[in-house]
Amino acid sequence: DGSATAYNVVVRLAEKVSAPHNPMPLIAIVRCADDLKLMHAQEPVQNTLALAARADVTFVGLGHIDETSPLAVDGFISPEESAELIARGAVGEMVAWAFDAEGRPMEGLTNARVSSAPLEPGTKRRIYGMALGQAKQRAILGALRGKLINALITDEATAEAVLALA
Repeated sequence: DGSATAYNVVVRLAEKVSAPHNPMPLIAIVRCADDLKLMHAQEPVQNTLALAARADVTFVGLGHIDETSPLAVDGFISPEESAELIARGAVGEMVAWAFDAEGRPMEGLTNARVSSAPLEPGTKRRIYGMALGQAKQRAILGALRGKLINALITDEATAEAVLALA
């Protein structure tokens, strides 16, 4: 519906330090794959995707996938889609791209409709994942295992818990 999310930490951080930021001018997950093609053809979207591809450093929030995940609670995905992601082994999401415990992006499902820049597992560019709390531990570990992120911003308790899971 075009509403903003309270979880957009990156935008709030950029505003706080007066850094430039370019939010994606689309909803996180579009209604169908055909819509995604049309939306990605728009010049502002192409510009944002090109900028993301050239970024020296990227900061992303890591979300968890379960019945309480922001994607489900905020209505970006339906309860049925959430249940299917969980059943197929999804543990986390990064800019709406769902991934499993090994950090492998999920095939199909909601990922077929994600509008954000593609994930780049193993990139040499610095990708900071930001997350904390018990609900995010498996997502953090999956993102690290899959090399979706190569740097982490979290608190000490979460870091210790993630290390204990590994």
